[in-house]
Amino acid sequence: MVTESRELVKSLMEAKESIISGDVKRGVEIIEKTVNSSNIKEANWVICNVIDAADCAYVVETLNAIGKIFDVTACGNLKRVISCFMRAGKDSEFVDLALSALVQKRREDQLDKILAETGEIPAPLLLKLASAYGKIGNRKKEQELLKQACEKGLKEACRDINQIFPRIT
Repeated sequence: MVTESRELVKSLMEAKESIISGDVKRGVEIIEKTVNSSNIKEANWVICNVIDAADCAYVVETLNAIGKIFDVTACGNLKRVISCFMRAGKDSEFVDLALSALVQKRREDQLDKILAETGEIPAPLLLKLASAYGKIGNRKKEQELLKQACEKGLKEACRDINQIFPRIT
């Protein structure tokens, strides 16, 4: 059992290093061969390490390839998951998972950092951030982000502004 655990760690370290160095395909292949239902909990740290250490493009590629087998909400750097997908201009279920976990943990400070650190945010992601702020209770920030999404042409955001703040529009 100890030998199996050591071999698992060794393989996952190799996979992590491959992904961080840009060989995502090789890293993903190693993880797919190594991780199974009996060791997934023991292996979850590898996705958290990739999220922390890899370039954003590699984070997005890795999560899209194998993210579903891991519990990304257990990772400490959920902000980076959201930021990486925003920088890539892509929406993802991983953004939804990370936002939900931040809302559940009441981490408005992390939402603020995402806004501060991310340049141009696509309208659909602005809508998701607005919803997260709303769930935390920051109606002012929710309104501000809905307005930005509306100005970018997202009709759903315009509708949401009218429903949430009928006196403002």
